[in-house]
Amino acid sequence: MKPPTARELLNALQARTKIRLATPPKLVLTFYYGWYGNPAVSGRWLHWEGVDANRQQIASSTHYPVLGAYDSNDPQVIEQHCRWARAAGIDGFIYSWWGIDRYEEKPLPALLEAAQRHQLKVCLYYEQVPQPGDPRSVLPDLRHILRKFATHRAFLKVEGRPVVFFYDRAMHQLSLAQWAWVLEAIRREAPPGICAIGDSLGRTAARVFDGIHTYNPVLALLDKPLAAIRPALEAYYREAIRLADELGRIACATIIPAYDDTKIRKPGIRTDRFEGAAYRQQWQAVMHLNPDWVLITSFNEWHEGSEIEPSVEHGERELRTTAEFAPRFRQQEARPCLAPPLSALPATAITALRKAYRGKTIALMPDAASEALFWLLDVNLSVEPLDYADLIVPDRLTPTRYPVLVYATGEAYRATVNAPGDVDRALQAYLAAGGVLLALPNAPFPFYYADGKEANRAAQFGLPIAGSASRPEAGKTGFETPPVPSLRFQLNRSLLAGAGETLPFPEGGDQRWRPALRSLAPAGTTYIPLATLYDAQGRNWGDSAVLLRLPNGGTVGYIWFRLLEMPAAPILLEALFRLALST
Repeated sequence: MKPPTARELLNALQARTKIRLATPPKLVLTFYYGWYGNPAVSGRWLHWEGVDANRQQIASSTHYPVLGAYDSNDPQVIEQHCRWARAAGIDGFIYSWWGIDRYEEKPLPALLEAAQRHQLKVCLYYEQVPQPGDPRSVLPDLRHILRKFATHRAFLKVEGRPVVFFYDRAMHQLSLAQWAWVLEAIRREAPPGICAIGDSLGRTAARVFDGIHTYNPVLALLDKPLAAIRPALEAYYREAIRLADELGRIACATIIPAYDDTKIRKPGIRTDRFEGAAYRQQWQAVMHLNPDWVLITSFNEWHEGSEIEPSVEHGERELRTTAEFAPRFRQQEARPCLAPPLSALPATAITALRKAYRGKTIALMPDAASEALFWLLDVNLSVEPLDYADLIVPDRLTPTRYPVLVYATGEAYRATVNAPGDVDRALQAYLAAGGVLLALPNAPFPFYYADGKEANRAAQFGLPIAGSASRPEAGKTGFETPPVPSLRFQLNRSLLAGAGETLPFPEGGDQRWRPALRSLAPAGTTYIPLATLYDAQGRNWGDSAVLLRLPNGGTVGYIWFRLLEMPAAPILLEALFRLALST
């Protein structure tokens, strides 16, 4: 099988956007690990290190299981896990799956049988891509899962499709366009395909996958006092649930008793259980949010101290809390889907934009999958996806053929096809000839990784984007999370058709701020801001949308990735593409 072409990737993205799910069943699921082994059952220790049964301590485990350092293949252990889960009101397990015939897979058939006896369901958590960068390598894995496990009556299905979750690691080993191709390929090969739940809360991932989730919300809870846990978690998931409603996807909200990996990582991360109150606060948050599925991290990830399985230290406390809330959650009525529409562009603005681009083709750099791509398709402008090899063909990438070139992927790109840096040189030559390069990414920092290595090449193409800093400064750096409250975007209404005055900074999800700064623009640049971030004190934190006319004759534009997911995105995109062709 040949690698998918740029056109095939685009077609797959378009196909995925048409899928909408009916109201899914309300479920409580928990992440489950079958990777533990001991000498009595497996002939050796697996994942347990430094076991001291007399002192009830394990060097690689934050807490000590009531069952001791057990073996995941032990039928009695599997049976007890299912009894506990059923009594706690859990609907099923999300089983960590690492590859065909690996030892972690061995307990799975027995778990499915036990789950069937206890009226539980099982689905899989796809952990890693066999050959990162090659979507074809995923297909044998999915065929194996469908053939060997998904036919079991205990395997969780939604609308007849077996459920497979995809972990963040795997998500980043392929582009979103490649994942779209994988999901469409398996749907055609083994209809109706799978119900795929991606580890991302972003809008573009929600267009590709059937549902969205996050495995670990610890960063939203880190350093939070008990009273702040519920509002922090509600803020973290609110926008993701709204966009899942808008796109007809399954909305998941993950809760975690606590997290402590300081035994296995240095320095590691630790949050407090607050004697079980942190977990209760999170249950109250998801009861208020009312997602489709509540996910619990985890049933038995002992290395990271997130388990609800009974421990010597905490007993059955978290199982009792789960048993209190899970039935109440399932009894809640489906939430009303009142997703706000995208800001409407005046019909005259769309008509004028189509007229301006009549007879013109917009080129897409490889792996385009940001919201900008879907907007271009909705507005019905002519686009042509290019491969990296196309970019370096003499006289192929020219302003005459493609007056606008769009970067709509994540943080990584290929700088080299044949000779070192040949893609970079082609992009620079395109700009020097008067071309327009618009960076409209689906991740924080475009052109940050080149050929798999950290490079930060944005400035080479005239993009004045600032990175983060341990001590963020207004107008000088970006940040990882907001260092001050009450941040808002001020919109340039003189250039934006139908825009309001301000927009709030996102309160949840990925908040990594990578601003454009006038001070970083090349000398002699005409700098046109479209949206600027200010705090309550009036300090300027940089621009989230900007167009720059470079002194070499080229033009570049940039919109921060989260702004592309907000209701004002169509207005900003219309302005950027309109200004890109104006002189």
